[in-house]
Amino acid sequence: MKNYYDILGVSEDASSEDIKKAFKNIAKKEHPDRGGNETIFKEANEAYDTLKNPEKKQEYDTIRKYGEGFGGQGGNFNFTTGDFDIFEDFFSGFGGKSPFRRTHVHRQRPQVNRSINVKMAVSLKEAMMAHEKTISYKLPSGKEEFATVKIPAGVQNGVTFKYRNLGDDSDPNLPRGDLLVQMSVLECDGYTRQQNDLFTEKTIDCFQAVRGTEFKLKTLDDNIIKVKVPAGTQPGTILSVKGRGMPVHQALNIRGNLYVKIVVLIPQLSQTDLNKIKDL
Repeated sequence: MKNYYDILGVSEDASSEDIKKAFKNIAKKEHPDRGGNETIFKEANEAYDTLKNPEKKQEYDTIRKYGEGFGGQGGNFNFTTGDFDIFEDFFSGFGGKSPFRRTHVHRQRPQVNRSINVKMAVSLKEAMMAHEKTISYKLPSGKEEFATVKIPAGVQNGVTFKYRNLGDDSDPNLPRGDLLVQMSVLECDGYTRQQNDLFTEKTIDCFQAVRGTEFKLKTLDDNIIKVKVPAGTQPGTILSVKGRGMPVHQALNIRGNLYVKIVVLIPQLSQTDLNKIKDL
């Protein structure tokens, strides 16, 4: 079982503020978008996600203490009662396996009604901020249902949200199925996305490229930023604006980067104009 306190470098009685500060320091150093170690960042994020939440933290501390009391974090402790499912569900939330072994328990999951799959599309602009949308969908019975979907800032394309007990209810003798909402994040306003980074293009003329220039750019969160183009910039040059991409961790204000590809427009000049610039 991972020791989240060691991962963050804090004591077990650390305050929520100390835990947040420790994670923020690791995130600044190890976030992949800043050239850090992705594995270290993911472990720290996993640890912070648990320890920042009082309920999760209490449950985690209880399991650590319970396991340690039965031989090395419960590695050889066998559950033969319903308690196993509680621990198994807890650890599955962290993308890993429970450290507790099931050896004598064989359970068949209860049958339920079918899950309902629906798709929801949002634009990159909408995905910049956390918001809610109400959707309607039909059950196999033909009944129309409504659900409010909470969309986190920076939602990734293709992610699926599960809402329990909002699916099929055809068989009244079985528990109701789940509602599965798959997200599609669409490009918009001249912006495209790669993971947490945004990409766009800006056209300048050849004289601006030669002399250097500065232009204003409207971002997807409706802010106006200034982008400086160095003198002698070549066509196809990509300028980086740090921290102006998609939200990665909203509470800590960590975001991806924005990349602007420079397109240089070459004007068609008359012979007179060409003669004027010939000796430049």
